[in-house]
Amino acid sequence: MTAKQNSKRVGIDIGGTFTDIVVFDEATGAVTRSKTPSTPEAPEEGFLAALAAVGVPIDEIGTLVHGTTIVTNLILERKGGRTALITTRGFRDVLEIMRATRPLPYDLAWRKPVPLIPREFCFEVDERIMADGTIETAIDPANVAEVVDRIVALGVEGIAVSLMHAYLDDRHEKVVEAVIRERAPHLAVSVSSQICREIREYERANTTVANIYSMPRVRRYVDALAARVGVPGLVNYLSSEGGIQTGTEAADRPVTLCVSGPAGGVLGGAFLGEQTGRRNLVTVDMGGTSFDVAVIRDGRFDIKNTFEIEWGIPVKTPTIDIKTIGAGGGSIVWIDNGGALRVGPQSAGADPGPACYGRGGTDCTVTDANLVLGLIHPNATFPLDVAAAEAAVGRIADHFGVSVREAAEGIYRVVNAAMATAIRQMTVEKGIDPRDFALVPFGGAGGQHAAVLAAEVGIPEIVVPNMPSVFSAFGMVSAPLKVSRARTILKPLAMLGPGEIAAFFADLTGGIDASAFDGATSAPRHEFSLDLRYVKQAHEISVLVDPDWTAAEITEAFEDKHFLLYGTRHGHAVMVVTGRVAAIADMPPLPISAEEERDDRTVVAARTTTIAGIAGEVPIYDRTTLGPGARFAGPCLVEEVDTTFYVPEGASARVDAFRNLVITTDGASAA
Repeated sequence: MTAKQNSKRVGIDIGGTFTDIVVFDEATGAVTRSKTPSTPEAPEEGFLAALAAVGVPIDEIGTLVHGTTIVTNLILERKGGRTALITTRGFRDVLEIMRATRPLPYDLAWRKPVPLIPREFCFEVDERIMADGTIETAIDPANVAEVVDRIVALGVEGIAVSLMHAYLDDRHEKVVEAVIRERAPHLAVSVSSQICREIREYERANTTVANIYSMPRVRRYVDALAARVGVPGLVNYLSSEGGIQTGTEAADRPVTLCVSGPAGGVLGGAFLGEQTGRRNLVTVDMGGTSFDVAVIRDGRFDIKNTFEIEWGIPVKTPTIDIKTIGAGGGSIVWIDNGGALRVGPQSAGADPGPACYGRGGTDCTVTDANLVLGLIHPNATFPLDVAAAEAAVGRIADHFGVSVREAAEGIYRVVNAAMATAIRQMTVEKGIDPRDFALVPFGGAGGQHAAVLAAEVGIPEIVVPNMPSVFSAFGMVSAPLKVSRARTILKPLAMLGPGEIAAFFADLTGGIDASAFDGATSAPRHEFSLDLRYVKQAHEISVLVDPDWTAAEITEAFEDKHFLLYGTRHGHAVMVVTGRVAAIADMPPLPISAEEERDDRTVVAARTTTIAGIAGEVPIYDRTTLGPGARFAGPCLVEEVDTTFYVPEGASARVDAFRNLVITTDGASAA
């Protein structure tokens, strides 16, 4: 990583519809933003277009952090590289068998997802390491060479290696890797003991496969950006767990980028919470394609160790706990076979986009409905075609025999219901009371729904950050440097002697390259955790620990966490499954200072507009004219250059010292 003082820090978030950029000048505190259409077929072009839009010379950039959905898209669309798998004899079908669970137990038409590597590209070698680490069948390099030659003849771009119990002993995987590099040095290689040294055979194999499946395209993307930018090491990437990593790390471990973009918004929410003294936040990101929900509790967001890109396709990599549904501004409205109104998950994307964008799109989207309702003003900054929106919504209206405005109201209610359900799944269903939290909405479409969502789920306060439509890119600017490693232990806690856990963590920490933290303000700090379960349980939970804790202290922390999650403490023997370390180093702090709040701030409407369901016209306030201390009440719209916020009747608003818009929803209607 390269960094220099008094330089500019840049965050670029490529979404399904728009590419967002935020530039923070460390010398002056000035913030510049822009929003350009994404280019899904060549995302690097959208990246460069965003840089050009803000006009920042490359030599003035000290730190550039990029969030991308490239890995998720490659896997969802099955557009990754032509790759093969080498595994232990008898386990060729590990990707086909998957897990026995089903998302819909009684749906007889359900089919398993298509594996990332077809069966004819899965190969076996003669070797076997047992669950206790003993070697039953030694590996034969000649047998491996024969298999590698057969794979090379298929014209693959890479090979994944996942042998039985390699998390305990990686000697056989090292033999396979050496043979591949000798006989096929042109191929990319992904080895399970280096990518996911953890138990659970299918998850470990699929993670290794997902890594190699996306590696060729990600490497080309990383190399292309580096070449076009022209400064080695300048472009860094945001990992799924919310940390900055180098281009080399991203290219070698692309599975760490699965929710790279959404993670930026959660980081921004954490920064806002620390800035304003709010410890409990629910962040919601409604962009053009998806709606992402995360919870920050007592100043921390949860990290989960397995992420499903789609049902049945798990990736074991640390990821911020984010719930994503297909409900964005560009989500397409459609009628199902039963004649019911549905919204998403299909999206109009960046091209052609919603009908109102005037780029040839004809499908009705959430944005079209919001424009018809008056929640978006068709201003001159981003001119929108009201007639095209009405025509698109009109086709939905004709199906139900209602007016265009009534159809738009129905679309608004349906998408709000889906988003409210997602918020409840992340709060109420996990024993979290949303009434103790503030809602932080962002994304281009978030402001048009946030107040109604807050009233629907019982959240009393909304904090709309400055520049909400590019807030994920801002979060990338505030991100720390972060690298994580994990390895399975799989021993009863009682069998681990004094100092054994500390020695394990010391060895795990030693595997992290110190050069990953170049440019940080201090040496990295380390967070240690253990995945623990009762001996007879099937699944574990992750618990933060100190390496020097005694077995009694570890047990107490585990049972406290178990009680918090499940309401029980059993007092049974504890199994240590996996140990994890995260090395975190902070970048220079963002010098954003509070301004004076004044009660005498004048609030003047820029113009007025009509909103469905509200008699008479309502004011539209230009957010750039609202200084700290300004107060006003709904119903009204607050407009920015690239988004609009709806304040319903009964809600009150004020601008705080950091120019966040704080909305109190007490008395506001959820209708």
